[in-house]
Amino acid sequence: MDYANLILEYLKVLLTAPVLFSLLAVWFITLFREDIKALILRIAKIKLPGGTEVSTPQSNQLATEEQKPAPRIDNQVAVAGLPADLAPQQRQAVEQLIRSHIATAYIWEYRYLNYFLVRGTQLVLDWLIGLPQATTYMHYDSVWLPIIPSANERQAIINALQTHHLIQQDTSGMIIVTPKGREYQVWRGVLPPL
Repeated sequence: MDYANLILEYLKVLLTAPVLFSLLAVWFITLFREDIKALILRIAKIKLPGGTEVSTPQSNQLATEEQKPAPRIDNQVAVAGLPADLAPQQRQAVEQLIRSHIATAYIWEYRYLNYFLVRGTQLVLDWLIGLPQATTYMHYDSVWLPIIPSANERQAIINALQTHHLIQQDTSGMIIVTPKGREYQVWRGVLPPL
């Protein structure tokens, strides 16, 4: 009879809310371990109660971006506005420094675009680049209607690409991919169409 009471006491302890909640939490974490890991890796900043912030470096994303090629800068472009009395070596050094800063600015701009352009927008840009010739907005709209049913979202994609000068629309309504749009696609690692 002592054993029966002892077992009942253990069951009372084991079937309490904190113990059951802990077991449920462990089960949930083990079941969704990979999804939780991916979510935590995407978090860049956490605000804790009391105003404390914890930042995590997004080293995986930056590491893959570091391996991407630097944007192409034309070395033949003369830098305007330099003083005329500079020696040729000084002029060359200053021009090289300016070109390196321009290349760094392009890298940061492309990182920004890579981070903030949603996957659908990048797919539309890849599709536009893959076309043999420029297309009209009506053609774009009809092709992407089954994939992106919202007309507002399709227009927002075109607006985002235009805002960042990846495409342009001429007066006749043709959508043309800019050289910057093609360069951004190559920087992302997407092979240009043959």
